[in-house]
Amino acid sequence: MTLSSRNQYFFLTFGISLLFLLMGCARIKDLKHSQEGNVLNLSRKGLTKFPEEVFKNKELRVLRLYGNEIDSIPDRISELTKLEKLYIGRNNLKYIPASIGELKNLKIFSAQYNKIESLPDEICNLPNLEQLWMNQNQLTSLPDSIGNLTNLEILQAKFNQLDSLPSSIGDCENLQFIYLNRNNLKALPKSLAKLSRLKELYLSGAGPLLDVPEEMCDLRYFELIQIDGNTALPACMYVLQANRLQIIRE
Repeated sequence: MTLSSRNQYFFLTFGISLLFLLMGCARIKDLKHSQEGNVLNLSRKGLTKFPEEVFKNKELRVLRLYGNEIDSIPDRISELTKLEKLYIGRNNLKYIPASIGELKNLKIFSAQYNKIESLPDEICNLPNLEQLWMNQNQLTSLPDSIGNLTNLEILQAKFNQLDSLPSSIGDCENLQFIYLNRNNLKALPKSLAKLSRLKELYLSGAGPLLDVPEEMCDLRYFELIQIDGNTALPACMYVLQANRLQIIRE
């Protein structure tokens, strides 16, 4: 082997060794962060069952199970009383257990891209829930007591089969962003006008011949509404369009 070839071989092997060393350090760092920060990421691991090892850490704050093939959440989920964020989207879930209502510290619950047909009433017992992500499921309704979620800020329910909204939604006093695109809504409750902090409402494809309540024109922070040809807006919203309201048509 010539000197030039030996040099090239040395730098190649050194580079590969360094790369594996850095990758190993990254894995160690991620593991250390998960342990110290009480964060567990088991996304895209090919899991078919909810992992039992999750329950070994009663201090768990964040659990990520996105992109597996999990078909159910066990009732034992109630044991994770410190849990603040649960991401279990793109699995094979058909229902959410009532025990989810025991997670009093839960702030974010994301179960998008599943086959969930309904939510248990107990999910409305979560006093700290700020974000509920249920896009791409098979929901036909939301719990009547959803108004108990007074800290809810974001409601994502696109691409479901919702045919109505409970009037109690107007009691979600901190709700700011509502996504209802691609549903089967027959009407919108006038209680939406009680959402004093509402900023954005997405209704494109939300249902046939929807009438937006005129009372919503009085919402101080309302700044964007997305609609389609099946949505009827009150005249006052077109007046607001010249000032602060952005109307997006699709």
